[in-house]
Amino acid sequence: MTAIILSDLKRRLFTEGLLDEPTIDDGFVSGRARFEAAGNDVTVHVDPDFDDADDDDFDVSGLLEMVSRVLAFPEARWRTVLDRIAEEIEDAAGDPDAIAEKTDLRLDLEVHSITVLPDAALLSFVAPRQFPESWIRAQLDDELEIEDVFVDEKLEGTPS
Repeated sequence: MTAIILSDLKRRLFTEGLLDEPTIDDGFVSGRARFEAAGNDVTVHVDPDFDDADDDDFDVSGLLEMVSRVLAFPEARWRTVLDRIAEEIEDAAGDPDAIAEKTDLRLDLEVHSITVLPDAALLSFVAPRQFPESWIRAQLDDELEIEDVFVDEKLEGTPS
């Protein structure tokens, strides 16, 4: 049943114009999409999160709506998100020597990928000048408000 849901999700993400050339891999549907708020294309991973739902009552339409809401993120609100991420990272860094190059983090942050779940989204950023060896991640709740910000070390095979 899971394979049928993933196939349906893939088909609908494509036919509704949300993802270009979606593929199924390891329980996700992934593809490229335009993220207007940031002004670039990103990889979008759609995670049905089957652990929290029964196949019989899985809400594909709700997940599609969440993908649509994330991709339609308002540009003005996007600037607020970038400000908050930068503030949290700068506060957490504490030691200015831990930062590779001192520039405004807001100017260095570039969204690389978005993982969409039924009730959350995870934004993955690169910051090549200040954090060249790390991913900066921001978890958004179902209202697309920042729930958590953290830094992950880039390791071989670490998902984007």
